[in-house]
Amino acid sequence: MATFIFLAMIFLHIFDDFFLQSAFLANGKQRGWWKKNAPEPQYKYDYIPCLLTHAFSWTFMMMLPLAWQFEFMLPTEFLVAFIINFFVHAFIDHCKANKRWINLIFDQSVHIIQIIITFTILIEVIG
Repeated sequence: MATFIFLAMIFLHIFDDFFLQSAFLANGKQRGWWKKNAPEPQYKYDYIPCLLTHAFSWTFMMMLPLAWQFEFMLPTEFLVAFIINFFVHAFIDHCKANKRWINLIFDQSVHIIQIIITFTILIEVIG
């Protein structure tokens, strides 16, 4: 069962990060896209909701197999892991899309590491 949960987490990461993320959301996470397409001052920070929306979607999807394993009776450790993964994902995507400090390979490596750490810690809580 643990192997399936881990593989499901990886699959849902791929599904959400590459297939569910719309072109608008992928572009909308980039501050430069807003400067080019909506340069008015009221849109200056509209990239932030896009980053946070995607980070929430990704975190929810990636943690769904663990929630199912917990039979949706989520311990505190699950909620803490959810919040940490949400903020880490948003930060990493911001570093790639806006700061341009990292590339896609580093971005995806961090997300896989997030999954490994989350799985390892929470599978101990289950087991």
